[in-house]
Amino acid sequence: MMRLKTASGTLTLGDRTLIMGILNVTPDSFSDGGLFLSPESAARRAAEMQAAGADLIDVGACSTRPGGERASEAEELKRLSAVFAAVRSAVDIPISVDTYRPCVARFALSCGAAIVNDVSGVVSPEMAEVVRGTGAGWIVTHTGPAGLPTEAVPVYEGGVLADVQRFFYGSLAAAEAFGVEKEQLCLDPGFGFCKDAAQNLELLKGLGTLDTSGRPLLAALSRKRFVGALSGETDPGDRLYGTLAANAAAAAAGAVILRVHDVAAHVPFIRALDRLL
Repeated sequence: MMRLKTASGTLTLGDRTLIMGILNVTPDSFSDGGLFLSPESAARRAAEMQAAGADLIDVGACSTRPGGERASEAEELKRLSAVFAAVRSAVDIPISVDTYRPCVARFALSCGAAIVNDVSGVVSPEMAEVVRGTGAGWIVTHTGPAGLPTEAVPVYEGGVLADVQRFFYGSLAAAEAFGVEKEQLCLDPGFGFCKDAAQNLELLKGLGTLDTSGRPLLAALSRKRFVGALSGETDPGDRLYGTLAANAAAAAAGAVILRVHDVAAHVPFIRALDRLL
């Protein structure tokens, strides 16, 4: 059993796979952009996911889709501030904020978020200060070499698994050096970030070989281009079956949190999978 300390309490992980529901309050996310921009629609969607069995809600206000233009910090804060109070009042499960900007994370945590889902690919002193000061959980994500766009496909020395492993070890060491408790950390191998289909497949097949030093592993595969490459589903909205298959492999390999769009389909599927495993 593992524990993940968050700003709203400690999660006990390992007895079953947790489902994190995705709530994008952006006009340009690759799958559901523009659907949940108003406080009413965002709150309704969050409540629907909790009712369907979600264990956490992940709210993002800046799309990181491949090839997309990143919203400014001011725009991200504007989008988040417009909906966050409504979302927080609509659910009583922990909320994570999907951001790589410390000031956005600080704002969300001050409004009731419990976890920072950070896709910067860097354990920065600025974000460490936010996390340390609030006691928040911190999901750190492998996104490839610093400065490369999401859609870039670098050559990883020793292979992508070796690079992810180096990132995990380095991130844990850096967070400790910045005074963040180990139990506040969760690791994400970063499917789709600076990885092509072959690299994502290598990573998924070898996921169980990664040493997370006792920290929980999160997999974010939902509706991604890699899933489409596996299943032949070209429209992101049609990638449910491919996502279920990919998440089954991730859970079997040790992922204890799955970040998904389709909560209602995943909850009974993962419940059955947990019992089988």
